[in-house]
Amino acid sequence: MKAVRSYGLLLIAGVLFALVPVLAQRAVVTGREAQELLRAPDSKAKVDSIIAFAARHRKNDSVDTLFKIGFNLVNRLAYMDGEARLLDAYGVYNRDFSRYALALANHKDSRELARKTGDVQTEIHATNNIGVVYRRLDENGKALTYHMEALRLAEKVGDDYSASVALNSIGNIHIVLGNYNDAITYFRKSLPIAQKANNMLGMAMNYNNIGEAYEYMGKLDSADSYYKQSLFYNKQINNHKGLAICYNSIGNVLKKQSRVSEAIALFEKAKHITDTLGDGLYSANNYNNLGNAYLLLHQYNPAKAMFFNALAISSRIGTMTETKSAYEGLMKLNEMTAHLDSALFYSKLFKQYSDSIVTESNNRHVRQMEAIYDTEKEQARIVFLETNRKNDRIFLFGALVLFLLILTSGILYYLRYRLLERNKRLSQELEIRSQIASDLHDDMGSTLSSIHIFSELLRTSGTNKEELLTKIEANAKDTLDALDDIIWLVKPSNDKFSNLCQHIREYAVPMFQSKGIQFQIDFPESISEIPLPMDTRRNIFLIVKESVNNLVKYSKCTEASIIARNEETVIFFSVKDNGIGFDPDKLTDRNGVKNMRARAQKMNAGIRISTGCGKGTLVEFWVTKEKAGEA
Repeated sequence: MKAVRSYGLLLIAGVLFALVPVLAQRAVVTGREAQELLRAPDSKAKVDSIIAFAARHRKNDSVDTLFKIGFNLVNRLAYMDGEARLLDAYGVYNRDFSRYALALANHKDSRELARKTGDVQTEIHATNNIGVVYRRLDENGKALTYHMEALRLAEKVGDDYSASVALNSIGNIHIVLGNYNDAITYFRKSLPIAQKANNMLGMAMNYNNIGEAYEYMGKLDSADSYYKQSLFYNKQINNHKGLAICYNSIGNVLKKQSRVSEAIALFEKAKHITDTLGDGLYSANNYNNLGNAYLLLHQYNPAKAMFFNALAISSRIGTMTETKSAYEGLMKLNEMTAHLDSALFYSKLFKQYSDSIVTESNNRHVRQMEAIYDTEKEQARIVFLETNRKNDRIFLFGALVLFLLILTSGILYYLRYRLLERNKRLSQELEIRSQIASDLHDDMGSTLSSIHIFSELLRTSGTNKEELLTKIEANAKDTLDALDDIIWLVKPSNDKFSNLCQHIREYAVPMFQSKGIQFQIDFPESISEIPLPMDTRRNIFLIVKESVNNLVKYSKCTEASIIARNEETVIFFSVKDNGIGFDPDKLTDRNGVKNMRARAQKMNAGIRISTGCGKGTLVEFWVTKEKAGEA
């Protein structure tokens, strides 16, 4: 995924905290300017000058020293307003060098201090900057929360500039999530504000963002047109980072048009810039772009070098997106060069960094946040209109209206509370569905990749064919079993305890019979109609499944039982066998036991495992009826 989608990060990184305009003729920093600032008398004005200098010259060697002087001054002068702005500026400085944890701490401290002093402008800037850092860390749900908050504050105080920054940022989140039409809508809302303010940097970024959305939609001619408009404005203001982003963007269009050599020339041009910027995110993206281009030309050695460079940088700064892209490139490279073992290795690493389910979860969060924002905005408009009408009426009628408004607010508050509670339950259900989808994606992706690689090995190998066929068959069966479990779980009609009992029997009975184990399965009728939330139903089944699987594989038992009991406040489960047991001191080395404990913890259930060498094993866990869904 391209770092161009992070173009909105540059919008705030370049201008958000800058309280004075950045003029092109002042782009070159002189040592004399910094020295004059150092010699200036200690005052609040000196702190303000340090903030302005840092906004213009974030890559200057003097900036770090000036920040230290600035923090010393705000403490001695008790200059809280200046401290809030200085913290925000320092956060942007740290973010530029990929020090994200420190940047987050700076922006959050700035935000809290600005709230205490009533500095709404700095609070808006810091809130937007927190969102930017979270976007760089691929935590788009958190980023959206902060950008929405900044947008509400900016609209409330009439700060069009900050509102345009927030709109651009929200548009970039939509690009990450694949909502390209929504992204374009936000960018088009932001663009006129930037044009009105003659903010050429904002115009350049919005044009690039629109082009990126069109590129993802496959409209390459439109994408190229918007990218070139962005390039024009970046040249006008001599914005080096913007130029690098534009070269990468146009290069990706050329690559998709099979003009790979031209694309490489632009990628190299961008690399010359990003190598001097010190921003790891853009450097990692540049190396990944070059690696993929060389891969298309079957130039495997330079491609491999580019991917490893991208991986080293992205691992150092902690960006999952570029790490995932590097692993994907190495996986494709090894498949193309018939290094199947290495391809399988990188395939597994790529899968670990896959963000498809994170995207789905973030999409849900985006829609919820936008709905809450629109609702609150509409409610604020209604209250404003009612307030104006009240001023035109006599005192008695105004008192009546006020009473009705209070009553309406109470009702709306009650309805909103119920809606939020309902959305909370829905969110939990969607989260578990997302987790289920993730499990299915991981299981099927891994096993299908394994089947593909084993098939290639079978085709090319002259030996071990039976062993490879056995592995292919086992992987295919695992995929079918996982798919069957998921279909059962998401089916709405399976939300009763009786359905869970039946599914447990369908799994356990064939397992017991395959090993000649005498078994007892007992579920009382009194619990058959108790409704079970999807996450609870899933975790109960997986604990029982893990227990049965372990006793069949390892216990060497002759008898086993699965029993549920309906007690006063809980539903009690036990899975027991008369097998060889195991050493309880080694519980921490058994992944199955860890998984059972983790799943019990997820549904706030108690769990106890009793065993010993030669003493069999008893797994007991209990779920409260409230958690199970019984009122």
